[in-house]
Amino acid sequence: MEIRPPAVAGSFYPAEAQELRETLAECFGSSSLGPLGSRSPLPSLIGGMVPHAGYRYSGACAAHLYARLDPSVDRVFILGVNHRAMGYKAALSPWDYWQTPLGEVAIDQELSEWLQRRVPFLKKDVLAHSSEHSIEVQLPFLQSVLTAFTFLPISLSYLTLAECAALGRAVAETCLSQASRPVILASSDLHHYGSPTETEKLDELALEKVLARNPRELIEVVEEHEISMCGVIPTAVVLFAVNALGVTQAHLLKHCHSGDTAPMREVVGYASAVFEL
Repeated sequence: MEIRPPAVAGSFYPAEAQELRETLAECFGSSSLGPLGSRSPLPSLIGGMVPHAGYRYSGACAAHLYARLDPSVDRVFILGVNHRAMGYKAALSPWDYWQTPLGEVAIDQELSEWLQRRVPFLKKDVLAHSSEHSIEVQLPFLQSVLTAFTFLPISLSYLTLAECAALGRAVAETCLSQASRPVILASSDLHHYGSPTETEKLDELALEKVLARNPRELIEVVEEHEISMCGVIPTAVVLFAVNALGVTQAHLLKHCHSGDTAPMREVVGYASAVFEL
């Protein structure tokens, strides 16, 4: 049994289980949705976009999405960004389990094998995942809200628009092949290291395309306005997937930036958004 140890426990989130539980409770309590126990699940939720910074900065924003997950969800895709572009460009997990301070989470091998048969540019790779945080930081949130689940992490660096579309369609087909439909999450922060005013403006340009569920225009506006949205590729793939699944609604749950936690001259933007049938 191969287990991926946590790479960013003790930096992005607490390394000790009880402290992590307390931090997660604070994230949910800081959201406008109230404590974890009072969350309001959305049964029609099939996908979303969620930030991946340290919990101090983006945890409360992420909690807005996780408070909306139905506890009975038992399969989750997480498409994350490969910040360092290490290893393969579209990487599945080579490990059987991922570990966090809250325990181990199993890789959904059925989803992994099904998807590999349909997407020739996917393969298992250690380097793409071993030190990357964008997927890992989502797991404690999922462990805190779901009763039991398996997940499929996909680490992405650069893909063409055609590859984003092909992967998104394959993810959708994979979801439709399952008795219990997985939830599909894109892990992404928004603009990095601009002034609060600039960041809010550029974030809004990107969020307009996310909420319009238009992956092509999202990529175009990010390139045209030099918006440093690190997870634009994972988000585009998720948009292709949820569109193929027939999503009818997109909602912005929370938009904020790192300067909301303490005064900063340069900030990073965060948002949680959901896609519903």
